[in-house]
Amino acid sequence: DYNIMPSVMLASNILQEYLEDLGINSIVEVRKPSNILKQRNLAYNNSYNISREQMIDVMNNYRTIKYFIDIHRDSSNYSKTMIEYNNKKYARVEFIVGLEHDNYTANLELAEHLNELLEMKIKGISRGIYKKEGPGVNGIYNQDLNKNAVLIEVGGVDNDIEEVNNTMKVLSEIIFDYIRGEIHEKEEL
Repeated sequence: DYNIMPSVMLASNILQEYLEDLGINSIVEVRKPSNILKQRNLAYNNSYNISREQMIDVMNNYRTIKYFIDIHRDSSNYSKTMIEYNNKKYARVEFIVGLEHDNYTANLELAEHLNELLEMKIKGISRGIYKKEGPGVNGIYNQDLNKNAVLIEVGGVDNDIEEVNNTMKVLSEIIFDYIRGEIHEKEEL
């Protein structure tokens, strides 16, 4: 049992390792938006502008990347962010889709497919899909840049590393299943 707090970066690295074990190459953005905000003397509410620059940079430099996963942690309490299944604890996930851009139907479709695959593996692990729009919310989350962009909140501030790790393993499996399904569909056309 480890006493490590699972940061978004650590969760991303865990997901990357599981994906690579399944034969899926991925990159984790290591440049922290918070550091860039500090360097540029910008307020926290500019975070998505910074991550947008980073995503565009990655899209330009790694043209073969097809999917963009933005990992976050939720601020909800533990009773909402943990589920136990077969005597194992998991950090629950929630998919966030911004509705204030033209790609949102494709982003929503991706989130729906992933959500369905996830729920087939572990009923109740997903908190569902939260569609965001209107005053006081971002409504875009850089999802307008790519039709295969998804924001996934993995657990919350109270979930431990084991719960996050267990969830990332399942997430990697359903991402693998989704990508494999996409490839088979294209081969059939």
